[in-house]
Amino acid sequence: MSKNFKYIIAVFSIFCLIAVSLPSAANAQYKGSYSGKKKKYKDKAARPIPRVFSTQVTSTREAEKLDAIYNELYISLWNYAITDFNYQKQLYALLEPQKFQITRYSKEFKGVLADSMENLNENSKNIDTDIENANKKYQGIREGIRSVDYEILDKLWPEKIKQFRKEAKHYLKMQYAFLKTYRGLVGFIIKQGGSYYFDTNEQRVKFYKFAGYKYFGESIDKLRKITYEQTKFLKENAPAGVEISTIKE
Repeated sequence: MSKNFKYIIAVFSIFCLIAVSLPSAANAQYKGSYSGKKKKYKDKAARPIPRVFSTQVTSTREAEKLDAIYNELYISLWNYAITDFNYQKQLYALLEPQKFQITRYSKEFKGVLADSMENLNENSKNIDTDIENANKKYQGIREGIRSVDYEILDKLWPEKIKQFRKEAKHYLKMQYAFLKTYRGLVGFIIKQGGSYYFDTNEQRVKFYKFAGYKYFGESIDKLRKITYEQTKFLKENAPAGVEISTIKE
């Protein structure tokens, strides 16, 4: 992974472009009829935390804590992705056909593009921190586990951490590819100058040269394909505690 990658924890409750939203907590609350106290109820439709470790050992209760910690890693990745999608929304907005009624300049894209890359860098950095913290928690929980289970867990835990790291890296590479493609497209648009125009009848951007039109169209398609692959990846690796149906591919 590039050393320039960093990343930040941020949860956005509503994401308009890809319509991603996350619940603030796994359990909802309601007010009792005869008391001012709030009572908690469990959402029976909510997906349970995958039992990755607790089904493999005799120290079930302690291992369930490991299940939760491992699930939290994927929740963090999901939340980081929301911040990326929020920036993608802003970047796509800058490519709306109507904006090409006048000549485009680099300063229009510079700010959001720079913030998008900084966000990705922060996300990458924080994933490493999350993994480090998860490993520390594992060592603490391990002390309360029966020694007979050590052989299994000491092999299974690093395997699962390696799997998460691989999947997180795959996601980060997709976002980097999106930003790299976008940056290339912006450079192309700036160089084109007056070689494009906005067709008011078709509500589309058109170029006087076919080569320019082709590159522009292929770049937009590539961006949207990457976004699609990102949302597909998140759905396939969605942790317990997030609403999968809110992601639209």
